[in-house]
Parts: sequence; C-alpha cells; structure tokens
Amino acid sequence: MIGAFCPGHVSCIFQPVSSYDVMSTGSRGVGIRLSIGARATVEERDDGAVNIWLDGVQSIAHITRKAAEDLAPGRGFDIRIENALPVSQGFGMSAAGAIAASLCIAEITGQSRTRAFAAAHAAEVMGGGGLGDVSAIVAGRDVPIRTVAGFPPHGTVVNAGFRFPRLTLVVLGQQLETDSVLGDSRRLAAIREASAAAMDDFEASPTYQNLFEASNRFSSESGLESPAIRRVIESLNAKGFNAGMCMLGNSVFTDAPEEAVWALLGRGRVRTYACASGSKEIIITRRA
Repeated sequence: MIGAFCPGHVSCIFQPVSSYDVMSTGSRGVGIRLSIGARATVEERDDGAVNIWLDGVQSIAHITRKAAEDLAPGRGFDIRIENALPVSQGFGMSAAGAIAASLCIAEITGQSRTRAFAAAHAAEVMGGGGLGDVSAIVAGRDVPIRTVAGFPPHGTVVNAGFRFPRLTLVVLGQQLETDSVLGDSRRLAAIREASAAAMDDFEASPTYQNLFEASNRFSSESGLESPAIRRVIESLNAKGFNAGMCMLGNSVFTDAPEEAVWALLGRGRVRTYACASGSKEIIITRRA
C-alpha cells in the first residue's frame, strides 16, 4: 500500500483557456495553495477493477478514475481518498485527490512524478473539474499566478511573493458543480470577459490587498457571486477583514479568524475551516 498527501487550492480568479491540446488547456488566474488538502492510499488489485472511496463512501470519482486509467490501463487498484475540505466548494479537492492518487499509482508502476501530475491535469480538464488547480498545486507556491494556461511547460506559473499566515474558509451552503457553470456558454463568456480585466488589474499590482480587490471585482462582474456570498463579504469587510469568493463554490475565503466569523455569521449556520497558505510538498507518506 502506498499513501500520499496533496494540498488543496482556492482559485480567486480564473480565465478559462481552451486548446486542441489538453496540456495547453487550463486557465490564466491566481489562487491560494492551502496548508491542508487530500490524502490518498492506493493498493493494487489482482483484477482490472478500479474501486474508489471518497471519505469512506464508494464513488465513481471520475477525475481520479480517469487519471488512474491513463497511468495504468488495464490494471486494478483500490483507491481511498480522505479530504480535509468538502468537495465542489472551490477548494481544489478533486485535483488534490487525483494528484495524491496518481502519485501513489506512479510509485507502484515505476513512473515519474511529472507523469503522475500530467495525468491528473488531463483528467481534471477532460473530466470537467477545475481548469488550472493541478498546475497551481504542483507549482509549490503559496500564491501561484497562472500567467499562461496549461500544464508546464505549456503553461507558466509564477510566485506572487506573499503568503497568507491565516485563512478561514467559510462554506455557506450547497455544492456548486464546476461543469454546470463552465458548460453554460453565456456564463462562460461573462467569466472570460470579467477575468481578463481582473487579472490585468492584479498582475499590474500583485499584492495581498489587491488580490482581494481583484477577486471581488471578478466575482461581481462575472455574475458568479450570489447575493448570500456578497452579503458575507460585505459583512466581513465592515468588520475590517478581507474576503473573497472561492471559485467555484458556495464559499468564501477570508483573513478573519474563525472566532470572528462565528461571531458575525453564527457558529451553527456556516461551516468553517482554519488553515493558511502553504508551500508544503506533495509527498509519498506511506510505503507498506
């Protein structure tokens, strides 16, 4: 049995970019690589079945499945993924789980880390998950800026040069499925227009404060921001804290401590997760 850990990632702004080449497909954007994420354990089977459990529940987990089948076609695995954060809330959990599982499979089959990460990227793109989470995560920076879309060397990721020593992730309600948003041509056009302007603003001044300002501009002008998310951001701003929408989720990231969020929103009304930005390495955690 092989185990691995991979950090999560909050995308603050994303500008979708499509290409005939899956390795050049992704997004321009900026996000926050998290100190917490997903852990996977993988054990090879004698048959060709791929069985996947997410947080103890057997699942199709199509992105992780695509990556496994790409790395080891015809071979069977039992894959168990434990997430420190909820899926489909803008925390990059699909990507983190796929990366961790892919690294385990690469270890079992004698393939490189780069091959594992490329398989996770391709699976994320083809499976309708995030468009750039894998590239951002594997870059190993606290605040990765995706200046050119795609998986390196096709894509380019640079370091913003600052970090978040304290973050609170706030989940407000039901999941938001990425493919339901990116599959809508009108919404996608609005996202592309708003993200281009927001990224130009941020890249002109890539600072801690401007990340929140550009993120808020993007979420508002793209139409992705719900009234509930806007109210939470404004409430936190009124108390002197910064906040923005997690892409794509019914969730918010803020530099307010958990206690301040609870006092403002009610501890039983929202789910909160305390973390920080992180450059923690994607690592094999177990060989048995």
